[in-house]
Amino acid sequence: MRFIRNIFAILLIPVISVSGYILAKDFLYFTVLYGDRYVLFWIGILSYIIFHMLIYRPTKIYVFGHELSHILIGILSGAKIKKFSINRKSGSVVLTKDNIWITLAPYFFPIYTFVLIIIHIFLGWFVNVEQIYGYFLFLIGFSIAFHIAFTVYILYIKQPDLKIYGRFFSYTIILTANIAIFTLFMLLVFQYKINIKDICLKMLKNTIAVYKFIYIGALDIWLTFQKMK
Repeated sequence: MRFIRNIFAILLIPVISVSGYILAKDFLYFTVLYGDRYVLFWIGILSYIIFHMLIYRPTKIYVFGHELSHILIGILSGAKIKKFSINRKSGSVVLTKDNIWITLAPYFFPIYTFVLIIIHIFLGWFVNVEQIYGYFLFLIGFSIAFHIAFTVYILYIKQPDLKIYGRFFSYTIILTANIAIFTLFMLLVFQYKINIKDICLKMLKNTIAVYKFIYIGALDIWLTFQKMK
């Protein structure tokens, strides 16, 4: 089973490479083009980086969100909570079922960013959220930087969650899911002037082109090898 998972992970590499590149390029172009409107998003990111490196590393808040992510995805998968505990540096949750999405949820699902988006949508039913949109962007940037910083750190120290399905396979799933989640968040957060449909179509078109290139190249090598026999 691990062999099959690793083959699948290898096949995901073009998806990660192409989609990640297009998403990053188009998002950077978009936020620079409309910089006056979205500058607070980048200030939020920079603010968290400074806060994390120079002032305080909110480990307990991360640990709580980490375990909450397991719980949320677990509930969505039909699991029930059997045990939940947390302390300053670690936590644990026991559910009635498990799968790869529950296990890896904290590494691709920024729970606090999700909460901010839900609050923003909820407030939009009652008030004109355009007036607080700048504050919202700042907090989104702050929370995304929080998610990325702690995800990189926790993966660096060899988190045991990754051993369950194998590190290589888990890393590819985490990267793929992060790209998908961030694309969704772009649709929910950056609602003005950004064309998510166009970005997704470019991802699909270029990924298919890469797979075709690999297939044709592999076929040429195979035919050449057959002729040499």
